[in-house]
Amino acid sequence: MTSENKPFLIMALIAAASAGALGLAYIAQYGFALWPCNLCWGQRVPYALALVFALISLHPGVDGPSRRLVALHCAGLFLFNAGFAFYHAGVEQKWWLGPTECVGRPQAFSMEDLASALTQTGRTGCDEIAFQLFGLSMAGYNVLAGLVLAGGLVFAATRRSWWNQR
Repeated sequence: MTSENKPFLIMALIAAASAGALGLAYIAQYGFALWPCNLCWGQRVPYALALVFALISLHPGVDGPSRRLVALHCAGLFLFNAGFAFYHAGVEQKWWLGPTECVGRPQAFSMEDLASALTQTGRTGCDEIAFQLFGLSMAGYNVLAGLVLAGGLVFAATRRSWWNQR
């Protein structure tokens, strides 16, 4: 592989990883009825932004140094997402409290509120683990994915020769 292809390949990998993460989230939601909580929804935003940035940077007119800058921004998005997912995992493990609208603390309500709630699709509380595999929740796996993606992009960005920079 020539160094001219590496920036394009890295952007394609960012797009594929982001689309894959979003795809898994939607498959879990619609295929397995694992309805997302508010914190779950928030964890989709960095992947969506990284996907858009990576797709735009795949345009042939974008040069290597610009793609490197996009890769660094995407690394920041993935690192932020890992921190956000860690916060969510901590809420699930009851290490700290989550947002009030998500955890379901007792509140005053009317019969209209109750009737409205009964007609809405199911929502999981942020402090409930909807799915767990090998002891990790989806938020836990998102922490790992964010750290791996951010680390890989920082590693790639430090290889200045890959980006046609001296």
